[in-house]
Formats: sequence, structure tokens, C-alpha cells
Amino acid sequence: MPRSLILAVAFFSLVPGARSQDTIAPETVEAVKKATVFIRVEGDDWTATGSGFVISGDDKVVLIATNDHVAAAKSPDETAGAKAATITVVFDSGTKAERSYTALIAATDAERDLAILRVAGVKDPPRPIAYSDPPKLVETMPLYSFGFPFGKALSTTKGFPAITVGKASVSSLRNGPDGELSMVQIDGNLNPGNSGGPVVDTKGRLVGVAVATIRDGQGIGFAVPSHELVRMVQGRVTRVRVTSRKVVDGGVTVRVEADLLDPANKITAAVAHYFVVAPKAKHPATDALAKHPGSKKIELKIDKGVAAAEFAVPAADGHVLVQVTAEVGAAKSGPASRVRSYPLAPLPKASDLLGPPLPGWKVYRPRDGTFVMWVPEKPAKQAEEEGSSSLNGQRMRGSSLIGKTTDGLGYEAESVSLPPAAAKIPRKDLYGIVRGALVKDLSGRLTDSNEVTSGTLSGLEYVIEAGAKRTRVRVYATEARLYVVQVTGPADLVTGVEAEILLSSYRLGDAVKGATAAAGVPGQGPAPANRISRIVAGGADPQFNDKAPEGGYLVGFEVGIGKWGPNDVLVAAQPIYRVGEKESAGTQFGTDRTRPVKVVAKRGYAVGAISVKAGAVVDGFSVTFMKVVGGKLDPKDSYESEWVGGGGTLTPTKLGGDGTLVVGIVGRANNTNVTGLGLLYIGDKVAVGKSTQIVGGRAFHPEFRESAPNGGLLVGFEVGLVKWGTHDAIKAVRPIFREGEKDTLGDQYGTEMKRVVKVVAKPGYAVGAVTVKISAVVDFSVTFMKVVDGKLDPKDSYESGGIAGVDTPNAIKLGGDGTPVVGITGRVNGNDVNGLGLLMKEAGKK
Repeated sequence: MPRSLILAVAFFSLVPGARSQDTIAPETVEAVKKATVFIRVEGDDWTATGSGFVISGDDKVVLIATNDHVAAAKSPDETAGAKAATITVVFDSGTKAERSYTALIAATDAERDLAILRVAGVKDPPRPIAYSDPPKLVETMPLYSFGFPFGKALSTTKGFPAITVGKASVSSLRNGPDGELSMVQIDGNLNPGNSGGPVVDTKGRLVGVAVATIRDGQGIGFAVPSHELVRMVQGRVTRVRVTSRKVVDGGVTVRVEADLLDPANKITAAVAHYFVVAPKAKHPATDALAKHPGSKKIELKIDKGVAAAEFAVPAADGHVLVQVTAEVGAAKSGPASRVRSYPLAPLPKASDLLGPPLPGWKVYRPRDGTFVMWVPEKPAKQAEEEGSSSLNGQRMRGSSLIGKTTDGLGYEAESVSLPPAAAKIPRKDLYGIVRGALVKDLSGRLTDSNEVTSGTLSGLEYVIEAGAKRTRVRVYATEARLYVVQVTGPADLVTGVEAEILLSSYRLGDAVKGATAAAGVPGQGPAPANRISRIVAGGADPQFNDKAPEGGYLVGFEVGIGKWGPNDVLVAAQPIYRVGEKESAGTQFGTDRTRPVKVVAKRGYAVGAISVKAGAVVDGFSVTFMKVVGGKLDPKDSYESEWVGGGGTLTPTKLGGDGTLVVGIVGRANNTNVTGLGLLYIGDKVAVGKSTQIVGGRAFHPEFRESAPNGGLLVGFEVGLVKWGTHDAIKAVRPIFREGEKDTLGDQYGTEMKRVVKVVAKPGYAVGAVTVKISAVVDFSVTFMKVVDGKLDPKDSYESGGIAGVDTPNAIKLGGDGTPVVGITGRVNGNDVNGLGLLMKEAGKK
């Protein structure tokens, strides 16, 4: 479903709106009502509802169609690590015969906003709605919608709501860029809760799946056409991945992997047809490789919804065209992917782009420093600009770069600040809005989407095709900014080495330092010194860190496994280091080692990355060990450990992996158990001191910590201010430390330092406390105290006054008992500091 039609969409349902006098037979109404189900999706502390309908079933398994945004609903807060939601399907909702069952997702298609649920053991399943032979649609044709508007809000009992039947009519048939019907526009209002319900004609035949309404659209609604559901149930090939690796004889081994969307288990086999195109040769124009002279065929092995195989090609240059076909039942043909071109030369990896630029390339940074990437040293053309753009009616300011290589590959890169209203949009919806805008601007059709990462940025890559032109766009959304990089041109250029360098070298820039844990910047070598590895899970529990002895690095873990309800979880962790040939154990965090597990690298290897599954705590993890070569790690020579701990239900989060040497661990722990885990990289600062509460921000916002040089104290701050309405707001903070008589500046957190205020203690005094004011923005005042024999005297003190001048009675004081303050901690949201705390000297520490 092209999202350009619903850039201002809310997902709701149909109610009466048509004036047609045509009627639907009572027995048809009753049959459709019985086939329509109420859907409830429940998370830890949230609930969402919608509608769906039966499309096939017996006493063993029933398949139910609904919307992707209903079945895959997420917490409004999108809290990292939240447990998977539970889906409940209610048959005969609101009647004495109502019965509910737990459902599992059989398949989803986010682009078309469709999903199939699988329910087992349904007693007396209803007759499915006829969906495979849809009626011919014309404008003004009368329609009927079935569903549960407003969820349980309309229920008159303690049970589930009764069904609502609405009357409407077709007002427009909207085609996509390929000329095919992509959306049925309906004259009728839509309300929350009925998304996913059936829209039928007077004979009960499916016209479409209710999906959306335009806000303030005066009764205009939409439904996904029934033929899209037919294609989904029949099964099809979705994403195809083709990679290559060189072999000893100079050729390459090509691996093909294809994801199969097969909710009804109809696909019995899959094959790939391929054709090798020599360098500089013209790509053949064909929609069916099986019929092209010289093409070859290979059977794919299907395992857990993925069809894969490998084949050899003697030359390591040129391109290979690939098309994957799924075989349904006894037929030897079925749905096929588009013919795509892939380079035979192995593409550069992100880890290859962390050092100095390759010959013919240079590092580019915009004036605002928000991103960095490699660009050609001698492009055919290149220009940059700073200005504003619009997304979904919101104005955004940022920097952009537009260029073209000498081969004709177009490239664009930009970084824009999100306005407050856009920043509040849930990430899934924001990506949908951006995707729709891109498809509309490029006048093309979305043909593929994949998850991508670049340093600490994570987002989605979209492939949009318009005739012979193909565009690959990578979109990364953070709390405060939108990062976009794209390449455009013929298929062979867009999938080639130049395109991969342009896309994969795009990283977070220096100006966003402290906003997240950068994994390294192209052309800059090691990551910034103030970087702290991302910690997976742990919430707001106290943070810990442990570092290898001088010259050592992390080679493994000894962990304790405990229970979280019926599930295994990590409760204790102790790092294992290697210096030369000697191994040593670091500090143990967590107390329970009754079920110990040890995982250590073989000789010559070290920890290069970990993949962690976590919810509220760490379920388990695996380790990627990499070869140590000249004091560095080689990501190309690596192996994976067995899984340690519980399996959990969430997708693993990978930390590290770019070859940066890992020299320790960071994490979070409560009084008895480890609750979060991360890695410490070479060059990272290890902040010392016990953290106070961080006032402001949210637990999932990136956290920073920095302490003074040995023996130093915090004596002040440099603060970046901007106007926020009628008063100032703090956007950036930089600590000032004093060691003896010398003052030094720490690292900057937040990007805005155009208007700077400096607050520093007079000689003989240091920061003893801060009072943080709680409002829409951060403000704080400082209590300076006399330094006496390395301690602070609360009786000899003075106040700085509020730095930003925010007038609010809500404030929290941190420190103040005379304990020396040795550093700062806090949180950042995008480019801005939004939380602040102190690091206090620990008793017994020098």
C-alpha cells in the first residue's frame, strides 16, 4: 500500500456514510458478522484493539486477516526491551457464545499494511469470508463494513464489544505508479478500533481490508484491495539478498537468500535463475530470466521461511542477474521476485570504511557537523546547502549534499532537525511517513526494505524503482534528527561498489558527540574518547565498569545463570582478560554464581562483539571472537560462541563488531544481580565515582559519564543556551575540572554552544551540589563549597543562581553533604542534554 496516500493518516474504521438504497441480505450479514473477530493486543502496561476476519479454517487451524499495524502494535513509549505483546482473538464478540483464543502472527506485510494470524483449536470455526473472487469495483458501488469501532469503549457489558455494521460506498479507485489498483477510497467515516475489518459488497464478497482515514478528511476512508490479500495468502517471494565472496582460484562464490511470505504453507519449493553480465556489457531487459538464453537455474533449500543456495562464478567482476521463483503445490511456476542486478565483486563492509579514505575518496562533513561520509575526490558535480524542508506539514532545518560521480551515479545526503511535533511521532509511524514521501517524490514503487545500521545509527533502507531508474535510500531517525542518504541510477550502478561506499560510510558526525555511543567515524580511526558503550537493559540501575590491565584485552566471560520466573537469565558477570599469554579475571558483578558458565576465546583471538537478548534484564548473549592482528581485531577472521543463558523472545542487539579492540565491560546491576551489559573499547574513558540520580530525561535515552583527571574535582560548567519561548534553555553542557591550580575542560555533551555561559568556582572552592529544575527544559544552579583537606565544607558555601532562569518550584538537589564531586553524568535526547547528575567520590578511593 503506497503510504503517500496516507501521510496524514490515523488508523481507524468505517461507519455509515453511503446514501445508496441497495441492501444486503440478512443471512449474508449474519455470516459476515460471525466471520469477523475482535482483536486485542496487550503489552506490559498498554492495550490496543482492532478487527479481523476469518479467511480459512477448520477445527485445527484458523487463519485470520487483519492490518499489520493491528497485529504488530507496539507500546506507545516504544520502550527498549519490552516483552512481546500477547494477541487475543475473540469470536462472536459481545454475545453469549463469545470465546477467545491466543493467536500467533503467521505473516506480516508492513508496506501493504496486512497481516495473517494463526489460531489453533477453535471450537465451531465460522465459515470464511469469500476473498479470492472479488467483485468488479465501480464508483458509487454500495459497500458494508464490519468491525469493532472504539474497541471495548462501546461494550455494554463486562465482556467484549458487540460488532458494528456500517454502510458506505466506493468514492474513488486509486492506482499506484504501476497502474494497478492500490487503494479503494470510500465515502464514510473511520473510527479507532475497526482497522483490519472486512469491507464487503451486497453479496458478502470481500472488497478490501479497512485500514485508514485522512484526518479532517470529511468522511474519506481507505481499504486495502482484496487482491493484495489474495497474493499474500498464496505466498510470494519478498526480500532477496545476494552476496559474494572471493575464492582461491580468483572466482567468486555467490550466495542467494530469499525470504518467503507463506502464511498458508502453500510454497513447496523455490528456484533461482541467474545470468552473468560481463563488465561494461549491457544488461538484458527481461522480466523472466527463465526464458532468457544462457540463464542458469539452481534449486534453493527452504528452512524456516528462507530459501538459500550457493553457486560458483569463474570471474570476480561484472554483475549477476538473479530472479527467485516460488513453486506452489504441484505447479512448477509461481510467484517470482523481480529481476535484480548484483555486483560479483564483494562489496566493502562498514568495518572497511573506518580508517583513512580509500584512493579516490575523501571525507566530507557539512558545516553543522551532524554527519560524515566519504565522497569522490573528483565528482562530476557536487553542491551543498543549508535550509529548511517540509515533512507531513512540519518545517525542518538541516544540511544537505547533492552530487554525481563520473560514472553517473547520483547521491544525496542530509541531516535535518525534527520539530517538536514530529519528534513525538512513534518511530514506526515516522518511517512510514518518510517512506511515503520518498515514493511520492520519486514517482516510483517501493520494491524492497531492509534494516540497516551505521555506527550507532539504526534504521531502514528502501529500494524505490521508477522505470529504469533505481534508488536506494537509507533513513535513520533519532529522537531529534532525521538522517537520510541515497544513491540513484541504473541498477548496475546502484548495487555497485561506489554506491555501497557512499551509503555505508555515512555516520553520525562530531557535532552529535555524546548523543550516542559512536562506533567510529569514517576516516577518523578510533571513536571519541568520551564514548560509553551502549548498555543493553538494566533501566536506571547503577552503572558499573571494569577495564583490563595495561596492555590487555577482553577474551571472555564467566557468568552466573539464574531464573526470572520460569526463564533462564544472566545474574552475574565477570570479565576474563589476557595480557600476553597470561589470563586474569576482572571484577565480579552480581552475587549468584551457583550455575556458572565460562566462555573464552581460543589462543590468538579476543572478544570483538556480543549479541544480547534482553527485556527488563539480560536473557542471554553470544560472543563473536575475532583474530588479534598487530594489536587490532580482524572482523573477517572470526567465529561465534554458543548461546549463553536464556533464549528470550526478542531480537538480539549486537554491540561492537567493527574491529575496535575491546578492553573491558560496562553494565548495570542492582544489589544482587547484573541487569544490563555492554562493552568497553580501547580509547574509552572510564568514569570513576558513584552516580547520583540523573534528573531529567528517560531511562532509554543515551547516558554519558565523565570524571576529572586523577585527584581533580569538578569546579564548574560551560553551558550552551538557546531561546525557548520567553526564557533560555540549556542545550549543551561541558564540565570544568581543577587539578591543583590548573583548570581543564571536559568533553561537550549536546551540540548547541553558540551562546555560552561559564559558571566556575573561585579559587579554593569546588562544586558541592547542583539543584536541577524540572520543566520542559533543563536548568540548574550550582552550590560551591570550600575545599578543606580534600573534602568540602557545606558550612562555607555560596550559590551561582539559575543558569537559564527557568521559574519553576519543581527542583531536586543533588549532593550537598560535603562529599567531593569528581564528575558529571546525564542523558541526551538527540542533540540536546535533557538530564543531569553528579559523580561523587567514593569512600576509600584516592
